[in-house]
Amino acid sequence: MADPRDIASAGEYVLGTMPLAERQAFAQRLREDEDLAQEVARWQSHFAPLDDEIDPVTPPPQVWNDLQKRLFDEAPKPAGVSPFWRWLGLGGSLAAAALAAVIWLSPEPPGSDGLWVSDMVSEDGSVRLAALYDEDSGEMRVSVGGKAPAEGRDWELWLIQGDRDPISLGVMPHQGNAAMPIPEELRLLIADATLAITDEPAGGSPQGVATGPVVAAAPLRRI
Repeated sequence: MADPRDIASAGEYVLGTMPLAERQAFAQRLREDEDLAQEVARWQSHFAPLDDEIDPVTPPPQVWNDLQKRLFDEAPKPAGVSPFWRWLGLGGSLAAAALAAVIWLSPEPPGSDGLWVSDMVSEDGSVRLAALYDEDSGEMRVSVGGKAPAEGRDWELWLIQGDRDPISLGVMPHQGNAAMPIPEELRLLIADATLAITDEPAGGSPQGVATGPVVAAAPLRRI
């Protein structure tokens, strides 16, 4: 079995989320390691269907050039970039964060059954949270990036299903990753629900209901 770190790195390589220096070193390994090349091919096959779901968008040349420089610190790619890569570049950190969470969930390339993702980003783009829920394990994993809450405050994550009152899923880390089991009674509410982040007192809302402003929200969708 391949090293789990190599499997995760192959996914990052396919998504284009590696820093430039790591990407160059990984590309060198690909030329010498057949097993690693097979892992990359498997991830490419997994993500290829995304191309069929996204309409191509061609950014103005200068916007595309600036994005390439900011994201990858390298020269712009030639014309003819696939719709998926245009979406990753133009969708902001939101898309990258969600897909990074997919990689982080498991060293094995995930299937399309039983996984739900929500990619939340604040209006000004300063706060980002990607959540991935696995029906099989009943676990939700989150990846938090961007600006931390003010001193004495925390981000709290809420599950919103239809007309039901929002249900707290807990206080989020200010940065990095976390995992949380979803109670049995809440798992049936995941389908077509929305996740939202609010700005709450340290430790979370003392009333059990959201008291602070909504920082970001996004629906959970099956992948």
